[in-house]
Amino acid sequence: MKPSDPIASRLAAVAKESGDLKGEARLYETILPLLREVPLYACQVSLTPDQARAKMEKGLPLLHGLDLELDGQSACELMSQLAHAVENTSKKKQADPARHIRQAVKEERLDVSELLAHVAAGEDGIVEASANSMQLSPALLLTLARYALKPAMHEWRRQLESLAGISDWDSGYCFVCGAYAALGELQGNDQAKHLRCGRCGADWLFIRLRCIYCGNEDHSTLGYLSIEGQHEKMRVEVCDKCKGYLKVIAAFTPTAPDMLPVEDLATLYMDFIAQERGYARR
Repeated sequence: MKPSDPIASRLAAVAKESGDLKGEARLYETILPLLREVPLYACQVSLTPDQARAKMEKGLPLLHGLDLELDGQSACELMSQLAHAVENTSKKKQADPARHIRQAVKEERLDVSELLAHVAAGEDGIVEASANSMQLSPALLLTLARYALKPAMHEWRRQLESLAGISDWDSGYCFVCGAYAALGELQGNDQAKHLRCGRCGADWLFIRLRCIYCGNEDHSTLGYLSIEGQHEKMRVEVCDKCKGYLKVIAAFTPTAPDMLPVEDLATLYMDFIAQERGYARR
């Protein structure tokens, strides 16, 4: 990653601001370029405005139920490279599980195309069961598979994002792929609240005072956590009804989709603060 690359510059700043995140920043410096460089074929998807409206009015993300085709060879290559990156930049405790996954891909014991299809469909239980049967780390396998899917998910989002305004979408999960929002953003001069998908990069407007998980709008059970002096640029919105939380950052212009994982990493300390108080994010 070139030093002039905005992602590289942001990661360098994250590592400088928080020495505890140097290892993670180094890993991201290795992983994120792979998502750009490996030519992962993603099939063309198309929906008419009427089809998109019908789905969204039922609360279904646009990719739901579509036959999503990927290039199996490229998917295998990307999974292998991601596992190798973790193996080379992590301590032994994390490097060994990554090596085992890489070997399973190389020996074709792991069907990567099938794996990614399950992850795209949100069938995490099937992936975890498969990992356990092969004595692989379920958590690491899911993480690597989600990252391997990102190039395809970003392509499908680009194909479908023009349909964003076809119907009102008031859910906390993505209107394109169905993943819960990774971050909230207060955008523009009026600081309108938008939700951002960490999986595909989608951006959609959301009611300012509402829990993204349970839909709670009772201000007496909604609150926020922040660090003194940082409330205006970064805070965590919490819901005492379902104990969920959402990190919210001020961003006058929308964060580039490729930069969302970096901003999520940069605000990791806020996850710790929320989780220490008993809140969780899905």
